Amino acid sequence: VFATMVAVAVVVLVIAMGWRLSAYLNEAANGLLTRDILLLLVTYRLPGFLELILPISFFLAVVLVYGRFYADSEMVVLQACGLGTGRLIGITLLLGFVVTLATAFISLYLKPAGEAKVERLFAGQQNLTEFDTLVPGRFQNLSTGRRVTYTENLSEDGELSNVFMNEYRARIAGPKEVITIVADRGRSSVDPNGDRFLVLNNGARYSGRPGDDDYRVVTYDEYGQLITREKSRFQYRRRTAVPTDALLDDPTPENISEMHWRIGIILMVPIISLMAIPLSRVNPRQGRFTRLVPGMICCFLYVVILSSGRAALEKGQVPLSYGLWWVHGAFLVLVLFLFQLETVSKPFNRIAAWWYRREAS
Repeated sequence: VFATMVAVAVVVLVIAMGWRLSAYLNEAANGLLTRDILLLLVTYRLPGFLELILPISFFLAVVLVYGRFYADSEMVVLQACGLGTGRLIGITLLLGFVVTLATAFISLYLKPAGEAKVERLFAGQQNLTEFDTLVPGRFQNLSTGRRVTYTENLSEDGELSNVFMNEYRARIAGPKEVITIVADRGRSSVDPNGDRFLVLNNGARYSGRPGDDDYRVVTYDEYGQLITREKSRFQYRRRTAVPTDALLDDPTPENISEMHWRIGIILMVPIISLMAIPLSRVNPRQGRFTRLVPGMICCFLYVVILSSGRAALEKGQVPLSYGLWWVHGAFLVLVLFLFQLETVSKPFNRIAAWWYRREAS
């Protein structure tokens, strides 16, 4: 079971991390992030992926492994040797206990610690100017889309060569003024007041409104362009980054909902482990993958309802005393129903088999 779980988890994890890395690469290409923190961001976000991937991978592993036993009639042999439903539940819960401990460690400690490090990296990006994220040889939209900047080369000491800048200034009415600046070289400089400038050498500045004939052209030996600091688009101090003990010390509705989410992910493991047992029972003619899709739908609904319940707790739509216990209770009832359904259907299966043999003879 664990080997199958690891295989499933690795596949899903690679897909999830690849998707996240591509998003970060796109942000770095647009000048929103520096390239040196990309791998750190993905690494620190790893526990957040594993928080959900690990329980779901274990559930799918149980369905696949037990489903193979049923499809190959191996489970019939094991049951003939004394492996009853109660013992199968005990074995499954024992395996699930290991996954529960790992999920608890990730949800209560590793994920908040990783998210806190991600926030510190994002906070460091707030102190960078738009030119700290320049990529040579690429046109980049900077200053919230009002400026396009290009440099052919960027040396290790921060000197730019063949610089192009195109900026528009919005007006209340009428066409927008467009300013185009070209220069042979450029470098960053800080004046005595602490303001940072991009000092350009040997270039020209063109300004005017599209459609007008009075474009102004200024050539210069040296020109200073003020570098403004961008307002960070990231939200800091998200609840996912708050340590678990801090959530308990400050029982606000938001913190309580986050705490219930972390506990809910842990409690989900034994419940879906039990759910996997009846869902894995297949007819040998059906194949081991027959119940896989219904099982994935059940897991998806579990996570979605937990997430919706957390949002309802934050908004006060669900009493804090209820927490997310009602979600676990509902799915536990579903598990009991699936076991009962299997018990009730056994006599009918025997009757159908007897009738089939009678007709065949």
